[in-house]
Amino acid sequence: MSSLQETLLEDGACIGLGPLMNLEELDPHLGTHSGPVPASSLDITKPLPAALVDSHTPSNAESSTSRATPGTESEIIVRVDDMDIDTDNMASITASRGESTPQRALSLPKDSMLLRVNGSPENGSDQSELTSAPSTSLPSSKATTPVDVDTLKELPLTRVNVGVGIGNSTTSAESKRRTFDVRPRLSIPTDIAPHDYANQCIAAAESSRLNPYALHQDEYLLLRNHISHAQVTTYLNIRNGILRLWLNNPRVGVSREEAIGCAKDPRWFDAANVCYDWLNRSGYINFGCSAIPSLVKRSKKVNLGKKGKTVVVIGAGLAGLGCARHLESLFQQYAAEFQELGEDTPKVIVLEGRNRLGGRVYSRALDGSKSQHLIRFKGRRHSVECGGMIITGFERGNPLNVLLRGQMALPYYSLRSDTTIYDANGKAVDDKRDRLVESLYNDCLERVSDFKFKNPPSKLIEGNKDLMDEGRDSSSDGQKTIAQVEEAAAALPQAPPVSEQSLGPQVNLVPVSTDRLTGKTHVEPGTPAVLKAAYKAKLMGWALKDHVTEDHDLDLDAAANAPDATLGSVMDEAIAQYKEIVDLTPQDFRLMNWHIANLEYSNATNYNQLSIGGWDIDAGNEWEGKHTMVVGGYQSVPLALANTPSRLDIRKNRDVKRIFYNPEGSGATRVECEDGTVVEADYVVSTIPLGVLKHGHVKFNPPLPPSKTDAISRLGYGILNKIILVYAEAFWDTTRDIFGCLRTPNSRHSVKQSDYASQRGRCFQWFNVSNTSGIPVLIGLMAGDAGFDTEHSGNDELVAEATEVLRSVYGAKVPQPVHSIVTRWGSDKFARGSYSSAGPSMRPDDYQTMAKAVGNLFFAGEHTTETHPATVHGAYLSGLRAASEVFSTMLGPIEVPTPLILPKDSMYASRGLKRKEPSDVSLPLSPRAIKQARIEEYEFAALKYIVEQIGERPWRPQKVAANAYLLYSKATFESARKRCEEGRRPGKGKPSPNEVRVMASKMWKEASPEVRKPFEEQAAQIKEQYTESVNAWDAKAKEWDERYLEIKREYEKTHKLVLGDEGTPADDSGRERRRAKVSNYAEGESSDVDADMED
Repeated sequence: MSSLQETLLEDGACIGLGPLMNLEELDPHLGTHSGPVPASSLDITKPLPAALVDSHTPSNAESSTSRATPGTESEIIVRVDDMDIDTDNMASITASRGESTPQRALSLPKDSMLLRVNGSPENGSDQSELTSAPSTSLPSSKATTPVDVDTLKELPLTRVNVGVGIGNSTTSAESKRRTFDVRPRLSIPTDIAPHDYANQCIAAAESSRLNPYALHQDEYLLLRNHISHAQVTTYLNIRNGILRLWLNNPRVGVSREEAIGCAKDPRWFDAANVCYDWLNRSGYINFGCSAIPSLVKRSKKVNLGKKGKTVVVIGAGLAGLGCARHLESLFQQYAAEFQELGEDTPKVIVLEGRNRLGGRVYSRALDGSKSQHLIRFKGRRHSVECGGMIITGFERGNPLNVLLRGQMALPYYSLRSDTTIYDANGKAVDDKRDRLVESLYNDCLERVSDFKFKNPPSKLIEGNKDLMDEGRDSSSDGQKTIAQVEEAAAALPQAPPVSEQSLGPQVNLVPVSTDRLTGKTHVEPGTPAVLKAAYKAKLMGWALKDHVTEDHDLDLDAAANAPDATLGSVMDEAIAQYKEIVDLTPQDFRLMNWHIANLEYSNATNYNQLSIGGWDIDAGNEWEGKHTMVVGGYQSVPLALANTPSRLDIRKNRDVKRIFYNPEGSGATRVECEDGTVVEADYVVSTIPLGVLKHGHVKFNPPLPPSKTDAISRLGYGILNKIILVYAEAFWDTTRDIFGCLRTPNSRHSVKQSDYASQRGRCFQWFNVSNTSGIPVLIGLMAGDAGFDTEHSGNDELVAEATEVLRSVYGAKVPQPVHSIVTRWGSDKFARGSYSSAGPSMRPDDYQTMAKAVGNLFFAGEHTTETHPATVHGAYLSGLRAASEVFSTMLGPIEVPTPLILPKDSMYASRGLKRKEPSDVSLPLSPRAIKQARIEEYEFAALKYIVEQIGERPWRPQKVAANAYLLYSKATFESARKRCEEGRRPGKGKPSPNEVRVMASKMWKEASPEVRKPFEEQAAQIKEQYTESVNAWDAKAKEWDERYLEIKREYEKTHKLVLGDEGTPADDSGRERRRAKVSNYAEGESSDVDADMED
């Protein structure tokens, strides 16, 4: 496979049907200021990290699924040095075996075990005892009568619509149960311990935004009528195993056969198949720039007589490109299904109003001829981020981890969070004072968060964590489905309805600190505002005023319940009341307002324009890991999405004017552009920014429903602008990536909070982006009111102001920049601002309302995701969601066989077989399948015999918590709880476990060496005892292994393995007799297989 370096670009080329923007041109919303300015190169390329890479490869070639970790030589390089693409010279970006792109080689052996063969599962895997089939009637809030499987005459398929009315299901008796030419465990490595494999699977789920131990809400709705609570464990093991395959090598999609190979028992093949469809459609696997799985059956070109459908995606930002790319992938993977419907494969068209890709991700090219170049930056593109800039951590599910590190191999730079804040006089603020004021600011936020929206808990259907951690399936199947259990419980007197059963815990998230790189608040579980204000202030280190006692408290109820209450109005009241408890100096107010400006930066608006209830609606959904920036331009990501693995049909300079759609979802749609272009389609996906929707530039016919337009008006949409200064050489501290500057109000010594609003966000935070641009560049942020003021100020005036701020810190040595850029996102007709926020009148479900489709009109964008609004990754995730919704509308819901997991007694029912009558119907089993079944049965019988002789292999001693702090916290839990109750506000209830743990941690840090010593000695003693236990276990395990080999050799001498009849009679009766023997072996009453299954 040719890398993207071979596709990199010349002037005047195009992507799809439109020309690619030349980034040297100026955007209408950018102002430019030039001055007199040199260059070097810094290569900050980081090696591609292994995403849950399994360092072991199965030694058994027959059961191996090679998802090799890609090597450097086969990386997909998306290093856009010039950002100009010559698509005429562009090699088709495909992945084929034998070329340099890594492939998963899934070799299905000739003796692959079919679903027809009831292979014996490993000890511990499920044996189906679920004999109650799901009800075909609509579920009620009370119990329904279970249906006995013995009364079933057929095994139909149930279609469950995922993404579009998941809860609705229909039964199709005409659908046939699918068979799979796959062996169980095909995708499970054989040379690593089960618990190691389990750890990889669990980590994969956590890295995919899924709870590894619980069903996702959509999975619950999909499966509640088909599996029991006991079967959840096995299902989750399969699901997590599929995710492990994906993250092991996300450059090539996971094939259906690979996913099915994650099941340990053929009875679970259908469940693995349904799980694969759900993960694939929902964008948890096979998204981004991955190549289509090599085992996907390529549909033959046939004249179907029915034109394929068309999807138009409006906008080529991360949401639009993510949606279009995922739709293209799904259409190729499911091409055969569309042919079965008599349709050609659908096509996707992307309309973009600008002459460039990326939307609000814009990497502006810089002229580095007058600036010093950083070391080893030679050959890289000098650019600066005018829009989206920071990747807020790769870990715990950020899709940009897969895109940027797993697929594109883009170089990135980890930002250092160390910050120096300079006062207006140019002196660095005392760090202790800064932390003291920050703690007071965080406490004000905590008290205000007491008035936030309370999110209702969601369903929590968990598997057995202990079994999953050991890599084992459940040994029980249960008797009733989840739905039957819930409805039976709901029928009891005084019982809660189904919707209120099996709910997760209600978790309150409390702000504890602020991220200085992003302005976001970090939260922890707890109860907000539990301590009285004066008592808390004293704990922080503040000295109380003379007349104030520890019982003094804040009263924010009146401010919070006012009709026009906002986050800012209540915060201002909290600060004013705190001023009566402690002495706050003008510097304290400047520091306090610097932190407020940082909050306004993360919301792109003054905090007086934020909802008191929903200002941090996305709390708790943050990623983990270091914040990073892409070296050479964030815009490389959308460019790669547009070109890999194939070019999307992107038509630039198409300014959409009007969208015609059908609210009922039927009929065609039409998109009209300002230049007269008309595009006919069947479905439209709008990724139009919220600011443009508010502005009314695009008209909808018919008009959007009131629920949608009301949400558009309630949600906030603000402006964050940047002043970008390019210098000949750096004069600042290059060991820091950010530094802050305190801004003074018109009255320098004011201690009135309202005096600071207009000035606090003006160049309050500076980013040193030289390490990603390659030349000396500073970015000054204009946040809050300052962001809006930038729209109406001249470039010279703004650059002069920014220069004065820098000179107040670094003195007169600060020169004029050689080049400057001022962004004005509010003036950009295709953005009308920066990103969404929680407006003062926002309702808790407004983001969900924005995401809902209206007929055949779908919506995506950062303003349609309540878990990750105002972020690049949130925009991309919304595109995946919209693609899933469109695809489910086109192809229909996921087919779920009924029963999903075949019971043992019904294993052959769907094939018309009767037990004990093997000659009635013949099974078309291959000799190799028969041979494999006999080998597995022989191995199982041998193991059973050995265990009877010497027992099971000794288990490794359970790991113990030999940690001095844990021992201390356990011993002092009651003391910590009592300390938490000191100074507690009335009505706040008992301290939560998390509060007690935090207090115990604080007590441990304050403890003297004498107090710590006994716990440290106890921990050392536990470690010593554990080491002795492990040594003893090791000796016993070695002895057991030796005895195992001896007994197995004896068993093999007395029990010969018979693989089949040597004779090959030519008459038909002989073939029938052999076939009968096979059937009798698999189904006979006294067979080992049968005995095992009935255990």
